[in-house]
Amino acid sequence: GGYVGVQSEEEEAEAAAEARMWKEVQEQTRDDLGTFEPELPAGERLSIVIVSSEVTPFSKSGGLADVCDKLGVALSRMGHRVMTVAPLYQRYQNAQPTGARKSFNLFGQKLDIEYWHNFEETVPESNGRAARGVDHVFVSQGCFERHGFYGHSDDLNRFALLAWAALEAPFAVELAGSVYGDEVVFLLNDWMVGLVPLIMASHYRRYGCYKNARTVFDIHNMGYCGNFPICNPQELGLPDDAFFNTLFHDGQIKLLKSGIELSDRVVTVSPSYKEEIITVEGGFGLNDRCASRLSHLDGVLNGIDVNDWNPATDPFLGAKFQGFDNFYSAADLSGKKGAKAHLQSCFHLPEDPNVPIIAFIGRLAYQKGLDILESVFPWLMSEDHEGVTGKVQVIMMGSGEQKYADFLQRSQGEYHGRVGSHVGFTSELEHKILSGADILVMPSRYEPCGLPQLYAQRYGTVPVVHATGGLKDSVVQYDPFQNAGTGWKFDKADGDGLKYGLWNALNTYKHHPQAWQDLIQRCMAADFSWEKSAARYVEIFNWAKIDQPFINPHPF
Repeated sequence: GGYVGVQSEEEEAEAAAEARMWKEVQEQTRDDLGTFEPELPAGERLSIVIVSSEVTPFSKSGGLADVCDKLGVALSRMGHRVMTVAPLYQRYQNAQPTGARKSFNLFGQKLDIEYWHNFEETVPESNGRAARGVDHVFVSQGCFERHGFYGHSDDLNRFALLAWAALEAPFAVELAGSVYGDEVVFLLNDWMVGLVPLIMASHYRRYGCYKNARTVFDIHNMGYCGNFPICNPQELGLPDDAFFNTLFHDGQIKLLKSGIELSDRVVTVSPSYKEEIITVEGGFGLNDRCASRLSHLDGVLNGIDVNDWNPATDPFLGAKFQGFDNFYSAADLSGKKGAKAHLQSCFHLPEDPNVPIIAFIGRLAYQKGLDILESVFPWLMSEDHEGVTGKVQVIMMGSGEQKYADFLQRSQGEYHGRVGSHVGFTSELEHKILSGADILVMPSRYEPCGLPQLYAQRYGTVPVVHATGGLKDSVVQYDPFQNAGTGWKFDKADGDGLKYGLWNALNTYKHHPQAWQDLIQRCMAADFSWEKSAARYVEIFNWAKIDQPFINPHPF
């Protein structure tokens, strides 16, 4: 990529001060959150077990890890007791063995596991009240300690083990003097833990266990179903073939399908995505199964961590990373101008405050619509008679498929001094691009939730998106007559749609500067906090508890 970092030696001392300041800011924010936390009445306090194959900051390949951590933190701050369960892929700093052990028989092998634990404080102790936090529980077994979370020949074995271990954790692991016990709500994330509802129905509930527990299955992406060759129930540790056929689809096992069919409720990561998974286009062959759960199906937009993503305190906008302090807020946007100049210098583009910067950040995959962006490039880069297109800069970052990486590098050479590309991904660049750019483009074919458009709005960068899934839910269409809205949505993921969105955004930026300033203000005022999402999840957990279990099997 054509990216250079800046860090001179004179800034070392400043950098240390910067780090101290940042730590104080974080502590201050934590204190603010800690001061106003009322205790929930005992009857309203839920015990929640979030099960996932990855959790930030310990293991992360994508947005799934962030959701599991940040949602857990928000639920804990609300006063609920929260545990996450994930594999121990390596020995994490600050995670300790608990001494609690279990063994399971899977695929003819006896697998011994040990539970490890890390406590993440969310509300400090005060007035004799104990600190609150999230119990991060990890399942330690040799089969998890490998390079790469997914794509191993024995993944079915590994994730079956995670499912069994998660179901035993509320009984096996004593935390702060007590186990979580059997009255818990499991929040299960994606295909990797799709076996949990099956094991609960086929094994635990038939022994009279987990009668008051509920399972909520969270679909982050229907495109990944967890496909495996068919095996028999005993290999998965199950007593017999009860409910086992819920796994089958197209002559193979699909873990996602069983999760959808057997859990007490199903949630998607945005309200619009809930509507899309019951359609032929969005259901990946499982749309009928999703439609059959319509009465138990909800959509909740993911949140973002508004402390990590705050242009007024973002360390990547400080002098250590930018050469100057480029912090900014809705009230004073001068730092955004500085961040733009810095971004232009990082990518060797002419430093011109008046040229609009269009940014793309995302996985380099067909889903993300990079080929659509490529198809409009000649149009975008040549001047039209109204002076809207042509005089623009484009900055793109992402990693993934080679043909899209080639497009990023080729366009940087072809439009030298107007296009900057970075094949790869760093947090530093993500923050710098989202703060320095004027427009974020997301021509995704489908997007269950999407996070860049949420971050962008918080940083006063205006989104231009395909109206699908979470993009549709989080961007309000700009209306010049009412002076309302936060960006542009186009209905079809094709070149004409993207041209419509980009032309209107560029035209407003260049010819209606006051309207553009108002847009920025509205973007920055939008509330995408996890607190808002967590309150919706609690509502859904309570609905699950009001109903009888969806699968109430006869006991043995």
